[in-house]
Amino acid sequence: MKKLLIATILAAAGTTAFAADNGVYGFGNIGISSNQWTLKDGAAARAGVFDTKVNRDDSTSGMLEIGVGNRINDNLAIEGSYLTHGDATKLNGAGTLDYDAFRVAALGIIPVNDKVEVYGKVSANYLRSDFSSHSPALSSSNDSSIGVGLGVGAAYKFNKQVSARVEYENLGNIQHQNITDTAPAAALKVGLAYRF
Repeated sequence: MKKLLIATILAAAGTTAFAADNGVYGFGNIGISSNQWTLKDGAAARAGVFDTKVNRDDSTSGMLEIGVGNRINDNLAIEGSYLTHGDATKLNGAGTLDYDAFRVAALGIIPVNDKVEVYGKVSANYLRSDFSSHSPALSSSNDSSIGVGLGVGAAYKFNKQVSARVEYENLGNIQHQNITDTAPAAALKVGLAYRF
């Protein structure tokens, strides 16, 4: 993934074959988000939980993201957004962990033709997590952490104002004090962007 992202950004830096529609745009995405968190050993022992990692099949939920971006030139855009994970992810016997994120990202873009472009994405994510306990041995709590994310995506332009996008991103690792320090979050998204 890292090699692909680096190659995308380097290639974008040398590609100027197609003129981009620069300027400010808004976007919205929907999709699925995963949060496959692991309960710390000490917390698991207190709660009497033996299966400390969320099952992969139980780790996904719907998600929603809204944001604004600025296309600086053919090969670079900056975005800010808010992403919310749908339903909290449950670990039987322990509780649920939910999260949302405030995000800033840089996109390295390669135009393929006048309609299609692909991009690599690097993001900084302020992840807010909420643990709701299902055990008297554990306390419900809120926490926050910073995650560094990587992603890839593609966009299709319907016209100068509207485009459709699909992307996959790793958002980083949620670190919730005394509950988990292994909680990778990721999202698979589709959405629309509108250039003002």
